[in-house]
Amino acid sequence: MGACRQARWCVVLAAVALFVPPSANAHIRSATVATDYRARMFALPAPLRRVITARIYQSDRAIRLTVVGGHTAIVLGYLHEPFVRITATGVEVNASAPTAGGAGLLTHLPLHSVGWQQLSNGRSVTWHDNRVRALPRGIDRARWRIPLVVDGQATRLEGELLRVRAPPWWPWLIMGVPFVLVSLLLYLRRRSAVRPAAVAFGLVSAAGLIALGAGFAFDTYGSNGKWIELGNELAFVLVGVAVIALGSPAARGIAGGALGLLGLFAGLQRAPVLLHGVVLSTFSPDLTRALVALTVWSGVAATLLGLVVYEDLFDREQEPTAL
Repeated sequence: MGACRQARWCVVLAAVALFVPPSANAHIRSATVATDYRARMFALPAPLRRVITARIYQSDRAIRLTVVGGHTAIVLGYLHEPFVRITATGVEVNASAPTAGGAGLLTHLPLHSVGWQQLSNGRSVTWHDNRVRALPRGIDRARWRIPLVVDGQATRLEGELLRVRAPPWWPWLIMGVPFVLVSLLLYLRRRSAVRPAAVAFGLVSAAGLIALGAGFAFDTYGSNGKWIELGNELAFVLVGVAVIALGSPAARGIAGGALGLLGLFAGLQRAPVLLHGVVLSTFSPDLTRALVALTVWSGVAATLLGLVVYEDLFDREQEPTAL
């Protein structure tokens, strides 16, 4: 019964692993891995760069503004009303400004707040601005501007959005044909090779999964949540590898299937990179898409073969013991 018990633990661990990566998304400011737009901010004038720094996040087009100590900056809203200011005392939001609610800056304030309210004691603020919104259909490029008042002088943040066309998705679908055919051939003609094949495909899927997670975590726009997600996936992969190294032959095959199931599920979460033009990974877009396809299709093969191993083990466990 030891092999069956190990196999069941592999299935349980795989099921738990499927729920852990999504839970990390709660810690991610933006879990986006691909988008249709390349967002950029124009360089600030040299005197202004000594006072403020600003950036735009590719994932959700949020704006982040940081002001050097000893200086003051006020962000003007859609009606040219001041709605955020950074001073020596920290960051304040004008709860009476129409722009403040749409920018998502009132969520942590008491209901019905009015006037200037303290947001933090820091020198930075991040918000979503409708002036940096998605491009209308038929428009591939547009400039955006956000007016500021820095130390009493009017200035502005400027940049542009560029639509990037999505690549064809069908090559990545075709890439799965060999994995499916090999799995079917092994099942029908070489059942003795099913266990090692499940292990091999599972390890390939796990390696692709970790490479993908590292690519997104190490990217310039990576967040703490993506590091958490990578850590969770790495922990479960190490458990699966330990079972493959130390478990019974049947448990190894099922552990390979469990790794494949994890890779399949997490790879499908990254499938948007196949459908959007801008990929938010430290790897090149084509390499990232190839890793997603490899992770998913090897995960499919490992999962199918792992189920065959589990079914065979279960059938043997049900056979009556000879007297």
